[in-house]
Amino acid sequence: MSKVVYGIRHAEGWHNILFSVLKEKAYTDFQDSSLTVKGMHQARQADIPKGIEVVYVSPLVRTLQTAQLMFPNVQTIALECLKEYPQEREQCNRRSSRSILKDIFPNVDFSNLLQEDQPWPNQVACETNLNAFKSIIATSPCSVIGVVTHSTWLKYCMTKTLKSSPELKHCVAYELNIN
Repeated sequence: MSKVVYGIRHAEGWHNILFSVLKEKAYTDFQDSSLTVKGMHQARQADIPKGIEVVYVSPLVRTLQTAQLMFPNVQTIALECLKEYPQEREQCNRRSSRSILKDIFPNVDFSNLLQEDQPWPNQVACETNLNAFKSIIATSPCSVIGVVTHSTWLKYCMTKTLKSSPELKHCVAYELNIN
């Protein structure tokens, strides 16, 4: 079965705008940043691809918010393998606990997340995460799939590099070659 996969970068998050004022502190001093009001509008007004049957999403608040605003009536599944890079120092890329996320986003399936007390994020290589995602796509019965994740994850998927620029646009659907 032929599958079409659309990758979407989350809407504007607080860490994105705070960087201009706080520099690296915007990434190191705030855990699991949420969307700004502008980001919420970006997600609600986005040009959404037609026919999406399932949305896979990074388990960070900003991606979960984006997915819920863009695809409120589509099955949504959180996956650890869609997490952002880098992960070592950046608090903004550390997810909230699974129990808190389940309370905030009751319509999202969190059954694939690691244990509640699992240190997160872990030091999994980009290629390992991409291969894990490809396996999930290969076994999915859906033919049109949405992925709400992060700019760096998407760029690695598209180019196999971790270059920081050009930065992908918020809430724009990029067709991914997952085969």
